[in-house]
Formats: sequence, structure tokens, C-alpha cells
Amino acid sequence: MTGQRVGVAALVVATGLLGLLPAPRAAGEELKAPQVRVGLTGSLFRDVPDALVTTMMRPFKSLMEAQTGLSGQLVPGIKSDELGRQLKDDKVQLAVYQGFEYAWAREKDGELKPLMIAVNHNTHLRAYLLVRDDDSAKGLCDLKGKSLALPLRTREHCHLFLERRCQDAGKPVKEFFGKVVKPATTEEALDGVALGRTDAAVVDDVFLEWYKENKPKAYAKLKVAQESEVFPAAVVAYYAKAIDEATLKKFREGMLSAKENPRSVQLMTLCQITSFEPVPDDYDKLCTDIAKAYPAEKEKDKK
Repeated sequence: MTGQRVGVAALVVATGLLGLLPAPRAAGEELKAPQVRVGLTGSLFRDVPDALVTTMMRPFKSLMEAQTGLSGQLVPGIKSDELGRQLKDDKVQLAVYQGFEYAWAREKDGELKPLMIAVNHNTHLRAYLLVRDDDSAKGLCDLKGKSLALPLRTREHCHLFLERRCQDAGKPVKEFFGKVVKPATTEEALDGVALGRTDAAVVDDVFLEWYKENKPKAYAKLKVAQESEVFPAAVVAYYAKAIDEATLKKFREGMLSAKENPRSVQLMTLCQITSFEPVPDDYDKLCTDIAKAYPAEKEKDKK
């Protein structure tokens, strides 16, 4: 649960963990393995300054190489609709999408395949709209003009849930609510609602469970006004004809085993990942369902 509470500043600690990983190669020494370029969707880094994104990538490059034995390069900040093109053009060989972004992408191109998922405790994600227990609100539509807490680094499926529900009500988020505040942590956001300082907050399922277990008195003052559909977890995707099976197998097996390495777990936690897992049997259906509930064309209309 620690990863859910990590603020942007704390991610700087990631650079210190480089010393826990295997020593860097000596000058001129080459890895005797294929190089894999991994593109990461820009939505993974919401609220993270560009300079800090670069800092975060350094230990993860070392993590990937240590776990897979492959020479790797991470390419962050790519727009989700651009990732597919870069895969096809062989600019990247693997791509990390938000689950709903992958669902949109595979509607355009059925050759895109999931290799594994990136998990933060749960393989099935939800977003929750919380209000005080004594609030009469029964959903977002009852909160027009009120205040909302949307914590920094709130997970992207929560943003999509909130944005689409406000669109359905005819207004963008900032116009629907009278005030939108961005607390540094999700804990601070829920505390604000429990104490009556803010009317509502949007949080993910993982942190809500943490709050319920660790702050039961404050949690008792809250209630769920609305919950989202089930979202699929983030995914590492590829084109079957664009990367050889041996490299895929090596990458998959290495990253799936990262959860068994304490040093790798420390690095994953800093980016709100607890493990990489095999693609669940229901992942295809989750993607189909979420693409219907949150059509990609509405995202274009919003822009």
C-alpha cells in the first residue's frame, strides 16, 4: 500500500536505489543480447515534472536489464494514439498502455497483443466518488457547484471516470464543480471530506481499502456516492511480427519474476506497481466492455 501514498517528491529516492542493482557495465562492454525499446504512454506520468520523469527512468532501465538480461531503453511520454504507430514503425518494440488506452488501440488494430499486465495490488480497477456519510448526494449529478478533491498522481482510470461523468452532465470537470483542489496525497483528500472541508473526492479502489483498514473512524464518516465500471489493468503490448519469440519470452519471464526480487519490488513500488502478472483470462472481455462504456471517440470530442 505504500506505493499509493508516494508523492512526486518521494520518487526522487528511486535514483538512490540504483546502487541496489547490478553494477553498470564498464566502458566499451556490450550486452550480448538484443536491445529492446519500450514506449510508455504519457498518461502514466500525470502530475510528474518532465525532469523527474527522466530521473524515474534511470533505475527502471537498470531494473529491466537486471530482470531480463536484455539491453533496454525506455521512451516515456508518448501519446497513446502514437504508441501503435511507433510499434509498427519499429521505433519501439514494446509499449506500456493504460488498460483503457490499450482497449481503444486494439479496436483500431487487431494485431496488437497483450504480453503481461502491470498490477498495483488489484488486476481489476475501479474509481470511487466519496462524500460524507450525512451528505444526501447519490451520485455526481447531485454535486454540481460543490467542491471536489482530486489528489496529485490520481490514477488515470479515475480521471477518465470523472471526466466522462461530467461530460454526461454537460460540463467539463472544472466547470461542473465550484472548486477543484489537488491535495498532495489521497489520504489528505479523504481526510478533507471526512472533516467536512471538501464535499467530495475521487479515489481508486486500492487506496480506499487502505483507508478503510488504517483509518476506520474517518472512513466511517464517508460513503460511496458513485462507483465506476471495472477497468482493465495497465498492459505491456506488442505486435507479434515485430519482435522475435525468444526476446518476448525472455522479457516476459524476467519481468514476471520481478516480484520475487526484493530489490526490484522496491523500485516497482515507487511507481505504484506491485508486480507484473500474466494476462488474465477475462482481460479481453474487460477491454471490450470498457471500450463500450468509454468510447475513444468521446476522447477526441473532449479535445
